[in-house]
Amino acid sequence: MEPSLEALPIELVGHIVTLIDLRDIVSLRLTSRNVESKVSQQHFARYFNHKNVELAPGPLEDMVHITSQGHLGCLLQHCTITGVVGSEMSGIQNDDEHLRLLTRAFSNLKQRSPKGRLASLCLRVDVRSRDSTSESDGPSLRESVWATALQTFNVTMAALHASQLPVDEHLDIYDGVLRCSLAYDALLPLTQQFSSMSVFSSLKKLTVSLSSPFKEPEGSTLDSAISKLGRSSQTVHGKLALRDLLNMSSIMPKLESLDVHWYNIITHDTYNAPLDPYYSVLQLGQSNFACLKTCSLRGVYILESDLLGLIKAVHPSALTMTDIRLTSGTYSSIFEYMTLPDTPITYYHLDDLRQGLNLVHFDVPGKAKFPYRNVTMGPSTLTRQQNEVKEAIRYRITYGRFLGSGERMRWWKRKNQEFGPSNYRKLPMP
Repeated sequence: MEPSLEALPIELVGHIVTLIDLRDIVSLRLTSRNVESKVSQQHFARYFNHKNVELAPGPLEDMVHITSQGHLGCLLQHCTITGVVGSEMSGIQNDDEHLRLLTRAFSNLKQRSPKGRLASLCLRVDVRSRDSTSESDGPSLRESVWATALQTFNVTMAALHASQLPVDEHLDIYDGVLRCSLAYDALLPLTQQFSSMSVFSSLKKLTVSLSSPFKEPEGSTLDSAISKLGRSSQTVHGKLALRDLLNMSSIMPKLESLDVHWYNIITHDTYNAPLDPYYSVLQLGQSNFACLKTCSLRGVYILESDLLGLIKAVHPSALTMTDIRLTSGTYSSIFEYMTLPDTPITYYHLDDLRQGLNLVHFDVPGKAKFPYRNVTMGPSTLTRQQNEVKEAIRYRITYGRFLGSGERMRWWKRKNQEFGPSNYRKLPMP
């Protein structure tokens, strides 16, 4: 009998597959059904664990096909849904078609995948020109980007709801996507929408980039207190976003990691204007995040009392705060709480915090990221863990001017890119 690939043990076939590229693996699968079966297991199957799907009829139809019975697409574990800015496929009618197709694909995964669930789900937005090439984001595209982000989020959440496909490990909503965030009020319906379902009941990590709505919808049903405030305060919108996230603890009871990024789109915001009295009626609410271990807050506008209340509500063991904008009060009570012996915090990372318009500099060895005139300041970054974490946190701010430097200009541009137009431009200049 002549040697045959079909006679090889599946373990040996699996080893061969690890030594050849994907195109050759595909060709090898075409030799016979027996070889196809052996090749399609182990290493080759890993190529189907991840998939990025554009929110358009063609790619969605392909996803429905590859997740049908007997296809390797059922092995999908890590799914990315990408909305495309500039696509001709937009509007309510196409949203309905996108929802129909994505629901079918998710239903296929629930019924036919080995685990009946996704490990992770990521949402992304891509900007395309008419010739289908990517182009950089710009001010003229901002409204389209935010609209596409909202559309992609709404269609994906509706498909999850209709299919009841669980997501177990990580839900990533536009994290790391420059100049793109989800309007915070889109989160509000989720708690009620998924209250009787187990879609997120085992979710371990939530990462989300939020912003104020790009423009207020007609007939807005925001809280009566907020309707009187209008769009003048990032602090109010940030508090509403955090309140909605805390409310989501009821549908994500096993969440271990919460990472919140805020992108500023209100360029006319009056940073130091006194808050309307109605702001005081807003309450963050309680948290049921009993399993939460890590919490990261980036770019959030918030009051001292609200930040302290939030940290107490989520009670993480690891806390990261980057570019927090404390619009009222000081960090004294927050740092004092973090270092109390009976608080659960065992690690924290603090970077470029602001008290009002001024950067916080810590009284520890090290240098500031850029020099000031006539004063020497410590670093604006502080990381502590283990035995150091309960040491008192001492800090200073200065009203002195920065010395002009390329480092500071690059820092300023990087902050604007990551967190949007901000009052960094109002910091003291040379």
